[in-house]
Amino acid sequence: MQMRCIIWLLVTVILAGCNSSREGLKVSVDNPSSLDRVNEMVEVSWETVLEIIPGATGETVIVTDKSGQPVPFQLITNGTGEVVSLLFPATVSAKKTSVYRVSPGEPEAFEPLVYGRLVPERKDDFTWENNRSAFRVYGPALKATGEISNGMDFWAKRTEELVIDKWYVNDLSGAASYHDDHGEGVDFYKVGRTLGLGMTAPFHNDTLCLGDNFVSAEILDAGPLRISFKLTYAPYPAGEVEIRETRVISLDAYRHFNRVTNTFEADTPELTLATGIVMGAAETEVTYGMNEGIIAYETPAHQKHGTIYTAAIHPEGYETIKVADGHYLGINSYLPGTPYTYYAGGGWSKAGFDSFEQWTQFVEEEKEKIDQPLSIRIH
Repeated sequence: MQMRCIIWLLVTVILAGCNSSREGLKVSVDNPSSLDRVNEMVEVSWETVLEIIPGATGETVIVTDKSGQPVPFQLITNGTGEVVSLLFPATVSAKKTSVYRVSPGEPEAFEPLVYGRLVPERKDDFTWENNRSAFRVYGPALKATGEISNGMDFWAKRTEELVIDKWYVNDLSGAASYHDDHGEGVDFYKVGRTLGLGMTAPFHNDTLCLGDNFVSAEILDAGPLRISFKLTYAPYPAGEVEIRETRVISLDAYRHFNRVTNTFEADTPELTLATGIVMGAAETEVTYGMNEGIIAYETPAHQKHGTIYTAAIHPEGYETIKVADGHYLGINSYLPGTPYTYYAGGGWSKAGFDSFEQWTQFVEEEKEKIDQPLSIRIH
């Protein structure tokens, strides 16, 4: 009798394990903020997925919402070669919870919403985009021509299509310049020898210490929901100190802001860093700053193409905000060798932003979302 009980318990445990594996993970996504969150990315540890669905791969799991409809997902490696998390977009009303499920199944093919690559045919640009905006930074082949810049460029888009390859092909062939708007958007942001839109540099004696073009670019994750990559720069001086800089930049689908993590190595106990937005030559510059973590700037209007709105958000705030060296700057002290993470992005008057006031309200809401991230509970 006792042996029968033991066998029955073993069978029950095995069956429970099989049922758990078939049902997968129930993921409750909580929104602590006062804002509705729409298509915002959340991550589930891949180790947790494997505990419930042993042997799972990107080809053997699906993500579904509460109504059972499939949700796109991406396996994140952070450039390690090993899966570290499962990423998917969640939509959660203010102060509410939405439920999703990760379970065994054959996933559908999802159209990529992000893209990026090195563009050797255009002097080693690295250009990336999502279904909202596009950006680029400049590489070694461009430096060889004498054009030096480590700032970030902004391509204004008014289409959700991914256009990088099309725009380059048309521009380089002479069929259609991306400096003209052909109905999808236009590149009319001016960078030059500046930080462009929201890059960061050491700030010494009230002067920005700018590096040159990147020397290498490595894609860490290639989509379809997040593009992330690492840029490495040649050493450059900041006063008497040599700086060795890397940047890791990631852009999620549906977002206007890149997540940027800089690391500055230097043989000094402390540096001062400035995140900057290049300013124009207008008689009156339109800016908005909050030491709690926002700098925003309205570029001078282009007669034909409209206005670009820009911003950089630092979750921990800025010690000082000021205009210096042709930039609107958010300034912080920094411990060399540590990650310095913030967000930089832009909007366009022809793609949903009718005024600078509307843009700054949007940026304030983005700051609230960063400060109060969605959280998950696994059942």
